[in-house]
Formats: sequence, C-alpha cells, structure tokens
Amino acid sequence: MEIITTFPQGLRYACTPESCFVCCSLLEEIPITIQEINRVKALGYADFYEARSGRYFIKKPCVFLEGRLCLLHKRHGKSEKFMSCRKYPFSASVLDNGSVVVDVKWTCPGIGFDAGEEITGALLRGEFLEDLLRSGAEQVRRGEVVYLHSPSGQQIPWRALVKLYSGILETLAGERFYDFILLLTAAVRHVGASLGGRSFVSAREAEEALQGFRERYRGEREALLRGVKAQAQVAVDILAIYDYFDDLFEFRINPGFAARKLGIAEELSFDEDFAGLFSKPLSGEAQRLLAAHAGQSFMETLARPWDLPSSYFFALGVACVSDYLARLLAGREVTRDDARRALSLVDFLNKHYHSFREYYFPRYPELGMQYLQFLLGGVLE
Repeated sequence: MEIITTFPQGLRYACTPESCFVCCSLLEEIPITIQEINRVKALGYADFYEARSGRYFIKKPCVFLEGRLCLLHKRHGKSEKFMSCRKYPFSASVLDNGSVVVDVKWTCPGIGFDAGEEITGALLRGEFLEDLLRSGAEQVRRGEVVYLHSPSGQQIPWRALVKLYSGILETLAGERFYDFILLLTAAVRHVGASLGGRSFVSAREAEEALQGFRERYRGEREALLRGVKAQAQVAVDILAIYDYFDDLFEFRINPGFAARKLGIAEELSFDEDFAGLFSKPLSGEAQRLLAAHAGQSFMETLARPWDLPSSYFFALGVACVSDYLARLLAGREVTRDDARRALSLVDFLNKHYHSFREYYFPRYPELGMQYLQFLLGGVLE
C-alpha cells in the first residue's frame, strides 16, 4: 500500500475530544457499517442509526453527542467509535492503481504545526487506514498513466506525476505565501517548457524537469520571481474577482453560513474594498499556514482526473478564497489565528458539503487565474 499525503511535512495532530464536535453535528452524512451497528448495540445503545438506499447513517442530531463530548469516546475509548468519526480529521481516496491519497481537514481544531503528534504513515495506519482498506472502501478511478496536460493529450506515469508534484512542493517548503505562489508559477512554467512537445513523458524526463527547476531555484530564486512578474499580463480585471466573490457569497452554503456553524463569526459578508483589505500585512505565521494550505490544495488534485495546469490554477483559486477570508476576519494585521479560522472555513465548505463542491470546484481554476493577475498587477508588493 503506497500512502500519498497531501499535507506538508511537519503538520501535527492532537486529539481534542473536549472540543471535537464538527463530525458529530455539522457534517452532511456520517456513514456507518452493519458490523459497527451490531458492535455498538452490544454496548447497550439503540435507535442511533437509519437506513437509506441500502446504506446506514447515524441519525441527526447524533445521540452520542453530549455537549461537545462523544459518549462512546468518553465511556468506552476512541477505539469504540465509528470509523467515520474515529478517522476524522483524515480522509482517504483509495485509487484503482493501488495508491491511497490521504487528506486532512483543517476544520479540526487539533490540526496545526504547534502541538500534537507529527502526522506520519504509522499514525495514519493506527488511526484508520488498515480498517479502511479491510472494509473494501469505494475506489477512485486513477490509472497508472494519467494526463500531464489534457488539451494536448500529453500523458505521464502516475508515480512520476506524484514525484513531480511532491518534489515541487518540497523545493518550495518554507516560502512566504506570495513568494510561494509566484515560485509555484515559475515551477509550472519551467516543467511545461521542459516537457512540451512530447505525447508521453517518462519518469526520467519528469525527474530531469524537476531537477532543472530545483537547480534554477537554488541559483536564481530572485531572478525567477522577477521573471514571473515580468512575463505576466498585468491588465487586472478587478470586476472579474468581484463577480466570483459575489457568486460565492450568494450561494446558499457560503462562508457566512460556515462561519456561523463553526462559531467563528456571527456575520461575514462580501467586501469590495480590495485595496483596503489587501493593505493589511500578513504575519509570518499567517503566511506559513496559507502557503501550507495552498500546497495541500495542489496535492489534493492527485486524487482527481486533472492535469498539471488545472491542478495549479485550482490551488490558486483555493488560496485566493483563503487569503480573502483571512483578511475579512482580521483587524489591522492578518494573524495566525485569522489565517487558521479562514482555513477552517475553506475546508469546511470544500470538504463537508457535496453541493458546494459541485457548485464551486469548477470555478476555482478561473478564479485562480484572476487571482494571479491580481497579485501581479501591483496591488501587492
């Protein structure tokens, strides 16, 4: 079993049962199995589930939720919880090529860089992966050969694509948020220029393209940043960004809804004063979190049938929403806490609501294009 994690190295997880209530009260569905139902019945509980379309779900509101505590966890230990609850904040896509892509949800208060156990393969296996694979989880179609660039039909072996994505992010680890975005842009351009014209990219060719970027990054970092700015079209269409955010806030499941659900803010509304919002400085810790999340969004696309350009612009679109919400929540400076709350909102919308994903995921790449132009248009130094 090959485990591919989407999140950056060094991310930590601390189980916080006293404040863990998201998966109990806010998720759309909490699926459970008949084996789990029988096991929990044997503990003396009844009338806690319902059947729909041949599947079983915990009734809402969850009968095991007492305040913000899980009674199963409190009385019987974490191992007796349902797997859907026990594995939170982790999720996994089991691919038909034999790989498992593991994602983490920043909505969980136990996720961060400051406290808890570093998230490793051993931790993930202990939390839920072995049970997940034994349960025969539904697989995601992602073959051994995938697209590097869909419009041209250019293909690449799956494992070479994984190494290319992860290698780019490892190279850029520790970069400040906006520099990370610009250097990711440089990496995608370099790879595209190096591998263009081939119908099939071998693992060796992909590694050479990655190594070429690494060498340029080590020796020409400042030149790469200047080159991205110089090569970009800087005719910024602010109205296009307004349209996307108007669209986002008018959707019935929007950031304001999420903020109220998570107890982050009573009101959260669209602010068209981009100049005012983006004049707020970002603290170093806020930049670290936003950059880490942008990289995770890039890696998450490995479990989707997307190519490199689509993955890149998708990540920029998510980064745009995260950046914007952090600024809405901030005072004069965007702090770590502001960024952390913004990432909670973004992940809550992206990962907990199917209707939001279906509605907004197709819009993220175009928003990412607008965001890049916004950053290069002289609004931010």
